[in-house]
Amino acid sequence: MSILFTETANCSVNNAIHSNFFKTLPDVILKHTCWEYLCQETDTGCFLKPTFRHMPYRNSFVPEIDVVVSGCGEHTILQMRGQPVKFVRIFMAIWFISLLMFELCFLVLAITSKLDSIFPVFIPIGMCVFGYLLCKLATKVTFNSVTKAIRREYS
Repeated sequence: MSILFTETANCSVNNAIHSNFFKTLPDVILKHTCWEYLCQETDTGCFLKPTFRHMPYRNSFVPEIDVVVSGCGEHTILQMRGQPVKFVRIFMAIWFISLLMFELCFLVLAITSKLDSIFPVFIPIGMCVFGYLLCKLATKVTFNSVTKAIRREYS
């Protein structure tokens, strides 16, 4: 399920890694995702992991984004992966399974009885498409805004 909504990107910044970069990057991401990040340095750079969300509710479709920062000479490379929070992924799995069961019921009813209209058969499919687009577009829009903000801030 998480593969359906996961966005990945590699972002290259023309500056070399410096300590100020590690201090300001979590704030840049926080502006776009409402997530507070923990930055842990490694030998080749650092990685940022979401730790706390500044929202009064937890079931938002705003994704959490994992960032791995590494140095490559004079360039800094960011490998980012964004996906909805675990609650949303579980909710959407239940959503899709229940809609597929409704679809099967409507198909059986449509085949076994003479319905005046086949419109009910398309309702669960439309709801599946709506749920998928809600998750995918929310993840993609947030992910793209973070990527653009990082490029704007550090290039």
